[in-house]
Amino acid sequence: MKNHPLFVIFLLTIVCNIQAQISLFDNTIIHEIKISSTDSNLWQNLTDDYNNGIASDNIPYRSVTIEIDGFIMSSVGIRQKGVSSNTTVSTTKKPLKLNFGKFVDGQKYDGVKKINLGNGVGDPAIIKDKLAYNMLRYHGIPSPRVSHAKVYIQGQYWGTYALIEQIDKRYLKRNFATDNGNLWKNKGNNDLSWQGTDINNYPFELQTNEEENNWSKFIEFVNVINNSSDADFKNDLENVFHVDEYLRILAIDLLINNSDSYLERGRNWYLYHEPKSNKIHWLPWDYNLTFNRGEDGDNDFDILNSENEKILIDRVLAVPEWKGKYLNYMCEILQINMIRERLDPELDALLDLIDDDWGSTNNFFTVTDIDNAINGNTWTDNTFQEKTYQGLKKFITDRAEVVQTNITAQNHTCNPIIQSINVKDVVINEFMTSNDDGSQWVDQDNENEDWIELYNNTNFDINLTNYFLSNDNSFLHKWEFPENTIIQANSYLIIWPDKDVHQVGLHPQFKLDKDEGKLFLTHLDGSLIDAVEWDTEIAKNTSMSRFPNGTGDFQNIAVTFNAENSTLLSIKDSFTKLPFKIFPNPAKNQLNIKFKVLPISTSISIIDITGRQVYSSEIQNRALKIDISKFKSGLYIANVTNETTNFSYKLIIK
Repeated sequence: MKNHPLFVIFLLTIVCNIQAQISLFDNTIIHEIKISSTDSNLWQNLTDDYNNGIASDNIPYRSVTIEIDGFIMSSVGIRQKGVSSNTTVSTTKKPLKLNFGKFVDGQKYDGVKKINLGNGVGDPAIIKDKLAYNMLRYHGIPSPRVSHAKVYIQGQYWGTYALIEQIDKRYLKRNFATDNGNLWKNKGNNDLSWQGTDINNYPFELQTNEEENNWSKFIEFVNVINNSSDADFKNDLENVFHVDEYLRILAIDLLINNSDSYLERGRNWYLYHEPKSNKIHWLPWDYNLTFNRGEDGDNDFDILNSENEKILIDRVLAVPEWKGKYLNYMCEILQINMIRERLDPELDALLDLIDDDWGSTNNFFTVTDIDNAINGNTWTDNTFQEKTYQGLKKFITDRAEVVQTNITAQNHTCNPIIQSINVKDVVINEFMTSNDDGSQWVDQDNENEDWIELYNNTNFDINLTNYFLSNDNSFLHKWEFPENTIIQANSYLIIWPDKDVHQVGLHPQFKLDKDEGKLFLTHLDGSLIDAVEWDTEIAKNTSMSRFPNGTGDFQNIAVTFNAENSTLLSIKDSFTKLPFKIFPNPAKNQLNIKFKVLPISTSISIIDITGRQVYSSEIQNRALKIDISKFKSGLYIANVTNETTNFSYKLIIK
């Protein structure tokens, strides 16, 4: 048989593309990205496009074929990017941007549309972005994911790059309650001072909802920062801005000397107005010039940023409550986040990963430079600032000591972070990933949402301050329990992962996937308290439950919302074998329960929508009257149980 060249090419493409996409942000491996084009002058054309378009911020993409870890994608957009990271480089190892969906609508790789390829200017090991974003996520701040890749262009090895996730709608969907809000990128040097209501006076670009072009929330935010009176400032800013998130970002930025940010140069951040909370989030960006500190401590920021006049920082830290929280966050970061015990293994693992794959002279730092930048006392930046800085490990040690001294000088005491529970003291006990409309399991707004049930295996109440739930192993501290959330001894707590962050109660900004997913319960110090993973579809209105309750493996047994997991009959069977009436419903002052036949050992408990038990009793007679006159109005669940059955009944108390 004579092979037809086009058929062979087509067949090879099919074979390559039936391979699964390897996770782009798997940082246990060095990825390989091979860029090819029929354009023999591809690189020169990319360079010309950059030089001609950088001044007007209009650099066009060119279409190329990309192979990522063996997976081939055609018609992918590529262009050069950056400013100083591009113009100060003496080799062709320029920063790049890939746009998988530029020429093919909807085309993505591993769920992302765009990826940034950082070339390591000012960062020999190309690790500073990864390290900073890791620290931010550790303290509950959404941040881009980072991995590393060897890049080839037209068959030639181009160098090792950092792969940095783009902040766009896909990023917003993964990290926030909604992705349909307005996203602004700071495109210049800006101190957020008041420049009036004309949006052209601000160097920001609206990157979502461009047709509506609604800047009202942005103008409101800047107006509050500048023009709200001292008496009203705290309340006004809290109404429009996630202040607590910003305090954490500010603490980390100052700790790691982030000069190329709002702190000093007024650069590198996004603002996102999330519609459900109706507040603006500060999204940090571009950390390749962080962790810089001279041998004698030059380049250090004062912990109050007093040397740089930035109105947002000045006014926020002038509020005593916020200044105290900010210093507390600094204390936390120094105790559990920016510490050698946590960060050294990450630095060592990366060095082991990339030193054997460095190779080409196109990498403008040597392997020795990389080692010095991590392990040495000093290293010299010959790409950008022509300065000598401390190695990363020495920076972490020395900077922490200086900041701790500065905190003490503020007459602030750092209290130790204490983890109050052990592994499996509190467990993920039951969860439902598809709660269909009309079911009996509803939240406080009478909505059928997915739910997670925690159980306290101990005989004492547990405060869940500094504990987190997440569905993402790259962001374990995704949703933090509100301060002083209590799960009572040997009791249950219901969480509604529905992205309804604006509602009262426990509503994380993520949802559960019925087909496959993960759940993690962790502490701020990084301890894993409990976790569960599933890889098969969970049917509607069914749950996965630990059996025996609180200790066993997960099984698909009868739903026992906010009650003990057992080998119970279905709710339908329970109703048949345990007939009773609860009335009236809605009820106001008194609730009545009547049984035709009362099984032995029957009891009732009533819980409110937060999972707190407000009433419990053994049922001795076929008729029971319950005084509910002191119950608050709202939705409640009555659990009626005996030795073999369990029935959950929805109540409304007026």
